[in-house]
Amino acid sequence: MLTLWDAPKGVSVTISGLNRSLNQLVLNRLSEMGLDEGQAVLCLRRGPFNGPIVVAIADCVYSLEQNIASHIFIQPLRETTAL
Repeated sequence: MLTLWDAPKGVSVTISGLNRSLNQLVLNRLSEMGLDEGQAVLCLRRGPFNGPIVVAIADCVYSLEQNIASHIFIQPLRETTAL
């Protein structure tokens, strides 16, 4: 299963879930940041030498270390079409 840590720079993805083995305080903070199931996330930048990944959610930008981003499951962004 792909995680946010695997997202390439410049690609939008959808969060498909969070690893529930994370500490509840971390899960709460991720939710406060908008990192919830179904949320679209854009990978803006990847730090060198396994540095943090920088992502945009709506109008906010966040930096996440590998030990957190690797617990956020993703899938390709689903485009919706008007009928």
